[in-house]
Amino acid sequence: MDVQKLSKWTDDQVFAKTKQHLDSLHKSILEGVLQRQNFHKIAGNNGYSYDHVKREGAKLWKLLSDVFSKDIEQKNVRSILENKAGSTIYSFGDSSLIISNHNINKNHVNICRENPQSLEDIEKRSPSSQVQNQLPIIYLTTAPELNYNYGRNSETSTLKEWILEDKTRLITIYGLSGIGKTALTLKLIS
Repeated sequence: MDVQKLSKWTDDQVFAKTKQHLDSLHKSILEGVLQRQNFHKIAGNNGYSYDHVKREGAKLWKLLSDVFSKDIEQKNVRSILENKAGSTIYSFGDSSLIISNHNINKNHVNICRENPQSLEDIEKRSPSSQVQNQLPIIYLTTAPELNYNYGRNSETSTLKEWILEDKTRLITIYGLSGIGKTALTLKLIS
């Protein structure tokens, strides 16, 4: 992910948790470290002493550790933030769930009982949404009818057990193209 986008996403996450944006020095430190610069170079680029940048860097890692519930340091900040930003789940009320993977062209899957609010309403509530083009949204009401059953009873019962009994919150269904992932999911939902 691009350094500017990752910095903006991180600032949005900090704001969502603390109601305060990163200050300009913290943004500079974060962007510098994401570009693999050391504190000496960051200090020189921003007109601060090395010691001041080092102290503020320690405060920034503490803040990010609190926000993301991970032990974040200068050496691991990029990998942790990219992993966190790479798969974010947004939930808007009881009727819709949007799963976004920022690394794959911001694709969205939307499973709804009815059409949710407009995309603009969703963007207003999501500080990290920066949708530039209309994204494909799949509505359950327009999904194809399932007039056939391919004997996926054991798979369906396993998924129901995971969701209802084990309280599994996220399940990934993947496989070869045309193998019936969508049909299995629709059967499970209906």
